[in-house]
Amino acid sequence: MFGFLKKKFGEGKAELKKVENRDLMEAIVGGSLLVAASDGSIDDEELISLEKQIESNPSLSHFGSEIGKEIHRFEKMLDSGFRLGKMKIMREISDVKSSPEESEEVFVNMLTIAEADGEIDDKELAILKEVGKTLNINLSEFGL
Repeated sequence: MFGFLKKKFGEGKAELKKVENRDLMEAIVGGSLLVAASDGSIDDEELISLEKQIESNPSLSHFGSEIGKEIHRFEKMLDSGFRLGKMKIMREISDVKSSPEESEEVFVNMLTIAEADGEIDDKELAILKEVGKTLNINLSEFGL
């Protein structure tokens, strides 16, 4: 009986963690794809970098296959029209702006994606600056 209760408690904790971190997950995934798509296409290096970041992030590990669905959702948004996708993703990013730690985490993930192919181009930099402003990030702390 105690095993059953322990299992149910563990499941409840996992679900609560998902609820707590959902905005962060959506902001990281959406923001990363936004910066990746800003130059007209999402490169393989950028997707590989995003996958590595997600796998190594303890705040996101419990989402499992849900992250793949979010990637697909955001890709569809951006494919349907970059401006529309950007608007919706910026709303997701704004959801974390009240937390300096989460804001920085989203921004650093986006910066890592922008650097994945070896350089940050002007369109990626423009997105990073806009997101930095939204999240109250001091860009000079990141060499921008």
